[in-house]
Amino acid sequence: MFLKYHLPAILYATAILAVSCIPNLKTPEIRFLTKDKVAHFLEYAIFAFLTFRSFAHLGGRKRTGTVALLTLLLLAGFAVVDELLQGFIPGRHSDILDYAADLAGVSLVAIILWLIRRRQAGTY
Repeated sequence: MFLKYHLPAILYATAILAVSCIPNLKTPEIRFLTKDKVAHFLEYAIFAFLTFRSFAHLGGRKRTGTVALLTLLLLAGFAVVDELLQGFIPGRHSDILDYAADLAGVSLVAIILWLIRRRQAGTY
């Protein structure tokens, strides 16, 4: 169970932090709808899927709303740490719009998965 549900989320989190620590990483110019923001959105959307799946299989029966909320809260905090970390890496900077794109990806996936699981459970 750990290898199937939890390890992918842990490895993905590790990969995000590893990439964030690369000095002078080249990214496109900062404007809200650039490839950089789409990349942030997708990166955290995938992370939200993996985290939601991990929380849903932590043991015991979890309410779907609880799983979605835990996913949103954990990844909102993780994204803050990720952005702050980048502020200490040479050639990198923190960006509130990157954080907004991260949070948008997490929110959309958490809501979609919450709705899907509610519908499957017949509580819709």
